[in-house]
Amino acid sequence: MVLEYILSFKENPKHLFISGFLYSTIAILLASAIFPRAPSMVVVTFMTLPSIYIFTKYFKELSLEELHSKSSWDIFRMNFKLAENYIYLFLGMSLGITVWFSVLPHEMLTNIFSEQIWNLEQLGRATNLVTGAATSGDILSQIMFNNIRLVTLCCIMSFVFGAGSLFILSWNASIIGVAIGSIVYRFRTAGTEFAFFSGVAMGISYFTLHLIPEVLAYFYGAIAGAFISTAMMRYKPFSEQSNKLLKIAAGLFLVAIGFIVIGAFIEVFISYNIQLFLR
Repeated sequence: MVLEYILSFKENPKHLFISGFLYSTIAILLASAIFPRAPSMVVVTFMTLPSIYIFTKYFKELSLEELHSKSSWDIFRMNFKLAENYIYLFLGMSLGITVWFSVLPHEMLTNIFSEQIWNLEQLGRATNLVTGAATSGDILSQIMFNNIRLVTLCCIMSFVFGAGSLFILSWNASIIGVAIGSIVYRFRTAGTEFAFFSGVAMGISYFTLHLIPEVLAYFYGAIAGAFISTAMMRYKPFSEQSNKLLKIAAGLFLVAIGFIVIGAFIEVFISYNIQLFLR
């Protein structure tokens, strides 16, 4: 409760960015101290906890406000600010993971971030980011299918656990942080001058373009789940209010899928070429 109070939610991007950085830092320190043998997923859990109450409150308030919306533009406007907050929190968490991955000894990294490293190895991103095969239709469909699955999970977790989708947000922030941190670590071990800044610049140039639409997709999936939950818990089935919220939820979920498609195309056909240029 003390951490949530000190870092209480404010509609200020700088505040949220710093909060995300501190959440990830405190999560790494606590998880390593309390669960030294298997801290990887505990780090993600501890990153999530301080944000749950805050975002659950705002998801509920947003769903009630949107009942009074008169147009699609009103709905977009109401969601845009919260989506921006979602992104800044994500970026702060990612930077915190990147910094710690860059400075900790190798033997600690393989323990603290074991799950993230394993997932990146499966995706082929830990060392080479994206291989030449990424331009094929198979890789495009694989990326789209994986991200649509995550959006669906965001929607379900938001429906069942309120802000449970924040766990997906934290997990992806840890993945991105480790991916960029691995670039910094590789530069540092190679003796590259200004290794941290060079690695972060390269990582951001590759990940940011497709990262933003993907995070927006997770956000809209989470909002859709929150609206479904509100429609079922607060209103009678098939009532005017319930039907309106369900229609909005369906529309937001389709918007999330649209962002996933955009992000996948950017990742395969643009980000990959940037990565080749920076090699």
